[in-house]
Amino acid sequence: MKPRKTIELLRSWLPAAGLLAVTVIRFLFISSNDVAMDEPFTVFFAQADFHTLFGVLSQGNNPPLFFILMHYWVSWFGIGPLSIRFLPCIFSILTAVMLYKTGKNFFSDRVGFFAAALFTLSDYHQLFAHEARMYSFFALLTVVSMYFFLALTSRTKKTRYMLLLALANVLLIYSHFFGFFIFLIQGLSVVIIPAYRKTALKFYLGSMALCMVAYIPYFPIFFHRFFQSAASGTWVQPPVISDLYTMVWRYLNAPVVTVAVLCILAAALVQFIVGVMKGSSGWNSRNLTVVIWFAVPYLFMFLVSFYTPMFLDRYTVYISAGFYLLAAIALNSLVQRTKPSLIMMSCFIITMAFTFHPHVDNKRHLKEAVSYISRHKGPRTSVIICPQWFEYGFSYHYDQRIFRDYRRMRLLLNQDGIYPVNNISLLDTNKIKTADQVLLFEEWSSLTDPGHTLFNFLNREFRFQKTTSFYENFKVHQYIK
Repeated sequence: MKPRKTIELLRSWLPAAGLLAVTVIRFLFISSNDVAMDEPFTVFFAQADFHTLFGVLSQGNNPPLFFILMHYWVSWFGIGPLSIRFLPCIFSILTAVMLYKTGKNFFSDRVGFFAAALFTLSDYHQLFAHEARMYSFFALLTVVSMYFFLALTSRTKKTRYMLLLALANVLLIYSHFFGFFIFLIQGLSVVIIPAYRKTALKFYLGSMALCMVAYIPYFPIFFHRFFQSAASGTWVQPPVISDLYTMVWRYLNAPVVTVAVLCILAAALVQFIVGVMKGSSGWNSRNLTVVIWFAVPYLFMFLVSFYTPMFLDRYTVYISAGFYLLAAIALNSLVQRTKPSLIMMSCFIITMAFTFHPHVDNKRHLKEAVSYISRHKGPRTSVIICPQWFEYGFSYHYDQRIFRDYRRMRLLLNQDGIYPVNNISLLDTNKIKTADQVLLFEEWSSLTDPGHTLFNFLNREFRFQKTTSFYENFKVHQYIK
């Protein structure tokens, strides 16, 4: 068979092979990690009625779209680990598909495949695919939105793409508040890039207007949460300079891949600067759009985080897709000949594959800790849980009949001698004093009990026996009369 025909055959089979690979990879070990962190919170309120759900979400930082999807999903398929993680896993698979499609349709086959391969073999995205939270959904909607934005700026049928872009962006901001950063990316692109101002400005403004109208019902909650976070701060720690590197490291699994990709990006930047100095236009409009997609929110979130911390790995999930696409564009720009380009991309993909861990530990061995408490809990044992929000994860692994009763969960826990509290002021100490044994189950209890009032009370009324730790931060402190 001639080389040209071989290449054409590979191109025709590559998308199907890639889809099969990402599907297999994403579903590997999907149920291995304990349901923990914020997953129990999501599942608990997803099974609630809408009145309860929207009442809770109006006081937090979670827009409702993903919870609504999960509401119907768990009502049909239950709350087992496979069920609750199935949707995020599908969203992650679709993100790889859309990333390939974006690269292929607006840049080249090689760009699309390389970007999708980096995404697929990233530990970072494998973890989000196995987490019943909105982050894989947010990544998917980001890529879909940027696909329609690029289509709006470079194709005919602009009214059609204006409406599709408006729909994608409405879904974005109803899934995560950081969806507004996509507006920043696209708005800056339209303003900065002359070709976009000429061909797409009025259509983009029309798309934005539709988004704003659709978001009117949620604006009061958004502004309330925005000003409250700005005034009181967040639980996220302020960044350090090295975080600019370590965040990219999370996207790419290991230092060897990270340094290599950063060198490619630096070489592409030099190539761009030299091109501009020689009088060429440098990179085209689409390339610059991807630069803005990654660089602007990445640097903006980092700098703002010195005042209101937000530079956290999961909050940059929408940026990471742009990073993979930018890395693929940079490599394709530096090495334009087919064979050398394919060889270099293959080397990167093989290295990513060797550093990839399909079973990414979420570092929360909650089930083991709850099982320990169940074994040691006697008829005259009181269990104190701190902080209070820890009750969702505890109940999920302790007794799912209690977990499913979202109206009476805390009451049922109390009836079983289990008391979720933030500090001593929420605890009926008279009930605790009658116990023969007390188990204090905590993780960073100092967040809500900085004065250690629970420890002071227990050390005063009981005799400390031992502390048992569970990976990564769970502790059970045992006290006896």
